[in-house]
Parts: sequence; structure tokens; C-alpha cells
Amino acid sequence: MKVVPLGAITAKGIGKPDYQREVAAGRQRPGILLKYNQRFRVFAANWTKTEPLYPFILDNPLPAGGSVHLRDSDTNQLLPITIEAGYILSVIEIGILTTEDVSVYGYIDGLAGAPLAINRSGVTFHEARLRGQLSTEWYDPTASSPHSLDVIAYNEGAGDAYGAVALLCVEEAVGTPPWPSTKDCVCPYCGNVQRVDISTTRIKCSKCGKEYMVTNFMSLRQL
Repeated sequence: MKVVPLGAITAKGIGKPDYQREVAAGRQRPGILLKYNQRFRVFAANWTKTEPLYPFILDNPLPAGGSVHLRDSDTNQLLPITIEAGYILSVIEIGILTTEDVSVYGYIDGLAGAPLAINRSGVTFHEARLRGQLSTEWYDPTASSPHSLDVIAYNEGAGDAYGAVALLCVEEAVGTPPWPSTKDCVCPYCGNVQRVDISTTRIKCSKCGKEYMVTNFMSLRQL
């Protein structure tokens, strides 16, 4: 058999992509890979018991029949918050573990509401959805207007509720300026609002001098 040389072949592509780092870093979930114009946001509430070993951990149950707005874990600010024009926010996961029956509802602009979870006491509830459980995109696909988002947890049980609820969200920039470099955080002890760098997680309050911590989910954003 005669072999005829075909000349040099130009290589195309870079081979099979390796997603191990993204998976290990928590940037990937089924159907979603965080992109440069997306970031995680987490809204949560927790109700803890007093622990004498840790005097800053206070007893703060959710009373029977009571309700509470969730907080932005990056700033400690209570919801509702405003999603500015040019951004789309979608709730994609929710987890709850409480000692009493607790329900969680989300509200957009005070005009549209949706039940996000109804949890039985002592049972862990977790749900993830590819298309999201609630999204401003449903009502404004082009993100042409600002929207308010509120999430409220309700104690449907007969006693004080202890436990936690957390919502994982993806916020996406749609043709907007770069992400902010600062954030306004709320001191849980005196309510003082303090502006810090977006990556800050441990804060000494400029008013009362006490320390508290917030999260930094901006660090999970794909660059």
C-alpha cells in the first residue's frame, strides 16, 4: 500500500475540557455553570438556642404564628431588597430544617407571590430546579425595570421554631456596568449600616465596636 503524505494538519480546539476545578469550587450544579456575568446570592434566616459557651449566640426562636423576613447573607440586610434594572435574579435552590412546620413565600413587586417551600417539623427539605422557583425574568425578561424581592418565613406550628432556611439564587447582569466593589452591611447588634469592600466577611462595627461576620459569595463568581 502506497502512503501519500498529506502535509501538516492544523490543530483545532484545546481537547476535552476539564471541569474539576469548577466542580470542586462549587461553581457548577446540574444545568448551571456560573458565568462572568453571574453571581450567587443567598438569603437566609436561622433561629438558634442559647449556648453559654458562646455568649454572642442568642436565643432567637421564631414564635408560633410569627413570621420573619429573610436576610441577605452577604450584607445582613433584611429583605425586601431592590433588584436594579439590568439584573435578573432567580431562586434556584431552597433548604429548610426546623423544629416546627414552616412555610416560605416569595414576593416580587408586592404584586406576584409564590410558595417556595412548606416544611414539616423535624424533616429536612431541599429542592433544586433548573428553571428556578421564582425569578424576575418571568415578569421582565429584558430586565428593563427595577424590581423588589421579598422572602418571608412563617411558623405554621404550635410552638417556637428553631432551625434555618436558606435560598440560593443566581443574579445575572444583562448589559449593565461592572459588579459593585463595595457593600453596605448591617450590624446585628446596633443596626449601624457600614460600607465595606465587597470581599469583606469579618466586620468591626464602627458604632458599637462589636464584631460580626457576613458571607462573600461574590468570590464564587466565574472570572
